Amino acid sequence: MLEKILENFGFDWRLALANLINFLIIVWLLKKFAFKPIRKILDERENKIKKGIEDTEKSAQELQLTKQTSEKTLLNARNEANEIIARANKESEKIIAEGAVVAEQKTKEIINLAKQAVEQEKQKMMAEIKGEVVELVIDVSEKIIKQKTIGNEKELIEKLLE
Repeated sequence: MLEKILENFGFDWRLALANLINFLIIVWLLKKFAFKPIRKILDERENKIKKGIEDTEKSAQELQLTKQTSEKTLLNARNEANEIIARANKESEKIIAEGAVVAEQKTKEIINLAKQAVEQEKQKMMAEIKGEVVELVIDVSEKIIKQKTIGNEKELIEKLLE
């Protein structure tokens, strides 16, 4: 009865069995020649993706570590630079102070030399002035003496004449 119902619908069990065998052969062929290579390609791709994710995470960790290291290095460099600047400032202050002391000493030496030169020039001028005063006194004295002598001679001559 089932057979007759199936025949009414146009079902042939021999054809169905042949189709089933064909289907199983195709499934086996696909499994052997298509599914395995496709599965292999998919597995390789999945492995590549996993490796890429792992590499990315590893790179992110390395980047973080490198960033921390560079920050520490930068901080150390800044600290060293500040120390160098502080030492340079102290050294420059020391040099400036020493320079001021040397400049003050040289200034005192120059002032002393200038005072000595002025004193020598003063003494030289005083000697010249004394010499000129002496010459003037001598000239004036000669003139006075000549005048007195001439005046006395006139008187003497007049007296003699009288």
